[in-house]
Amino acid sequence: MADCDGAFTVRAGASRDVVPAKSLCRNSEDEQLSQRPNLRRRGFTLSEVTVSAFIIGIVMVGIGSAVMISTEALPDPEDPAQAATDAAAIADQIVEELRYAKVITERSGSVIAFAVADRNGDGAPERIRYAWSGTAGAPLTREYNGGGAIEIAQNVEKFALSYHLDAVTEEYPGPMVESLEQLFNGNPTGASSNNEYVKTDKWVGQYFKPTLPNGAETWKLTRVEFEARKHGGSDGEMSVQLWKPGSDNLPGDSLLAEQPLLENTLSGNYQWQSFSFNLEDLLPTEGVCLVIKGVSGGGDIARIHYGDTATGEGKMFEGNGATWSFEETKNMVYSIYGTSLAPGPPQTARRRYLTAVRVALQIGGDASTGSVSATPALNRPELLEAFWELDFNTAPTIDHNGDAQPDWSVRTGNFNADSLNAGVWNADTILDTKPNNDFSELTTVNVRFRNTSQGGNGAVFQMNADWTGGSSCAPLFALARLQSDGTQTLSVNHYESGGAVPLIEIPGLPAGFITLRLLIDPDLDTANVNVNGLDVGTYLYNTVSPPNSDRFATIRRSGSNAEFDFVSVRVSEDNG
Repeated sequence: MADCDGAFTVRAGASRDVVPAKSLCRNSEDEQLSQRPNLRRRGFTLSEVTVSAFIIGIVMVGIGSAVMISTEALPDPEDPAQAATDAAAIADQIVEELRYAKVITERSGSVIAFAVADRNGDGAPERIRYAWSGTAGAPLTREYNGGGAIEIAQNVEKFALSYHLDAVTEEYPGPMVESLEQLFNGNPTGASSNNEYVKTDKWVGQYFKPTLPNGAETWKLTRVEFEARKHGGSDGEMSVQLWKPGSDNLPGDSLLAEQPLLENTLSGNYQWQSFSFNLEDLLPTEGVCLVIKGVSGGGDIARIHYGDTATGEGKMFEGNGATWSFEETKNMVYSIYGTSLAPGPPQTARRRYLTAVRVALQIGGDASTGSVSATPALNRPELLEAFWELDFNTAPTIDHNGDAQPDWSVRTGNFNADSLNAGVWNADTILDTKPNNDFSELTTVNVRFRNTSQGGNGAVFQMNADWTGGSSCAPLFALARLQSDGTQTLSVNHYESGGAVPLIEIPGLPAGFITLRLLIDPDLDTANVNVNGLDVGTYLYNTVSPPNSDRFATIRRSGSNAEFDFVSVRVSEDNG
């Protein structure tokens, strides 16, 4: 047999079998072990087992101690120190987010909702709301972008928000106050024999300017009176006319108003003839020409009484409608009545801005756990009941104001993104503000728009402002209309019984964008109008029965093309 380190062993004999050498080696070892029992493996002795058990016990005790120590190290929500730490961390989180608030949409002592700048790249601000019910032990919750309320602190004993506000007061002219009717000019007497004849080819007139109270900015002509008598017939007809004077103070080319006068209504003696007019918005320096025109009848139709002296610029004139000349020493016996309009007391718009917030939070019943944190409001957000804004850099259906609804809705169909170009909207549909609002607090409208083709009402901003109990409102319309000479006319209109009536109309504006600001004060029923940075007055508007149920502002085109560059509607929080 070969040694056990060989690969194999060859036995002599006829068959010559190959047998693995290792197998032979194992057999050899087994035989040796069976012959030598003292060479077999043995178990642990009792002393070895005892020592091992002791060592294992020590290790287990150590592990148990480590577990107990680590358990003691975990925060205990009932521990005052831990509650104070949690309260401080949560208060700091709240003020850190409030620091960058752009809009405050809800505010009380235990609730604050606001919007911060876009964080996720969708073009819309992020909406955050913290709220506590006010019941001791109730949780403090946080909502993010309209998601569900998540408890961020349990067992809240106190959550108190306090605000530092800065009030800013804007003063602007009050609406014009109209005086009572009064005598503005006239010549009440004349010699009985002084008279001028009115014929179809000879008309008689009088130029006059008013004498107005101090501070009057405009005046209204309400009544004209003069002395007249018939000449003898009864079939003549005349026209009492008001003309805009030319540079020479004689009748120009603009007939302002007229009323008929029949010869058969006159007596044979001089009597006062009275005619009512409503000639508005005349400037203090603006005079008027009164003309008594012969329309029909043979020869002399009537006689007009005059005096021998002319005072100041008030002089009588004669003519035939084509040529006129002053009668330098004559003055009709006449009286001019009217009202003057002067600015009323200045009005104020009071707005409030958030400048700082203080947060007090206590978790648990131990007063020592309370934490107070404060922050300045870097963006100084205005305190608003609601607001809507569009710069047309993005689709108007995005929620910019953080109230969880699209700011503007398309009246019909879907918004056409191709109508936006470099921050300008080519108005191809109707956009309405959402949600509905009564616009019953101070409302500030800013709109930049223009009409780019002629026809219809052009570029339109409209709203039913100043809703009161569902029974009345103030429909207001701002219209920009392109004229044939390339200029635009802007009008701001309200409703009277007969329909829309201009509060103010401004012609001759350039063809570019018009910047209009309306400051609507529902408490005073006034709208202040500012155009391209220039204050153009404050006007009283009418409230009427609602023409429809619309409680939103609208921008659109009407009958022609229009473009909008910017629009903002801000409803101030109730100032109390």
